[in-house]
Amino acid sequence: MFTQPIRAVGFDLDDTLCVYMPIAVQARLQILQTHLAPRTQLPLDALDQHYRRAFRTVLEELHSPRWYPLYLQEGRATRTETFRRLLQSLQIDDERLADQMSAEYAALRESLLRLHDDALTTLHTLRERYPIFVITNGPAYEQRRELQTLGIEALFDIVAIEGEVGVGKPHKPIFEFVRGQLNLPAEQILFVGNSWEHDVQGALNAGWQAVWLNRDGATHPQPDSPVPVLTNLHRLVEHL
Repeated sequence: MFTQPIRAVGFDLDDTLCVYMPIAVQARLQILQTHLAPRTQLPLDALDQHYRRAFRTVLEELHSPRWYPLYLQEGRATRTETFRRLLQSLQIDDERLADQMSAEYAALRESLLRLHDDALTTLHTLRERYPIFVITNGPAYEQRRELQTLGIEALFDIVAIEGEVGVGKPHKPIFEFVRGQLNLPAEQILFVGNSWEHDVQGALNAGWQAVWLNRDGATHPQPDSPVPVLTNLHRLVEHL
C-alpha cells in the first residue's frame, strides 16, 4: 500500500478527525433563522444564499494585506465582515447585529464540535507506534481552541496551524516545517486528509506519502492516482 516504510503519521483536522462542515452549516442556519428570518420574512434557503455570496466575496479577498494578517491571528474579523456583507445585501445597516451574529455563530459552532467516531481510537493506537501530528488550516486562535475543545491537543507530537506557521496547506512550507521537526526523510512521512487539493496534493508535492479519506463517497478527482483511498480511519490502522 505504501512505497516506503512509514515512520510518522499526520492528519488534517476539520472533516478528517472531527465533524466540521455539517456543524458549521447547522450553526449558521440557526443564527440566520433566529436573527433574520423574522425580520426579513425571507425563507431560510434564500437567506443562506445571501450568506454564501457574502462568504465568497470575503474568501476571494482573504489573502489580501487587509485581511490575511488579521485572519492568521483569529477568525473574528473576517467572520464578522461576512455577516456585515450579508446584512448589507439585505439592506440592513447594523454593525452591532453583525458583531452579535458573528459571536453567536462562533460560540454555537464550537458547542457542536465533535470527533468522528473512529478518530480517538485511531490516534491512541497510532501514537503507540509512531510520532503523530496534525496540520490544519485556519486562524491560530480558533484552531488551537478547537483542538483543546475536542480534547486531543496533547495527543500530538507536533501541531502545525496555518495561523501560527504563517502559511497553510497545500503550500510546501508548512509541510517542510513539520518535516524539519520530525527530522525524517519526506518519503517516510504519511499524511491523511479529506481534501484532495490541500491534504493529498499538498503532501505529495512535499515528497510525502498520502491517504485520501473519502468518507462520503465523493467523486475521485484523479481516478488513476495510486494514492490509497479509505472510507474511515479504522481502515488506516489495518494498513499500517
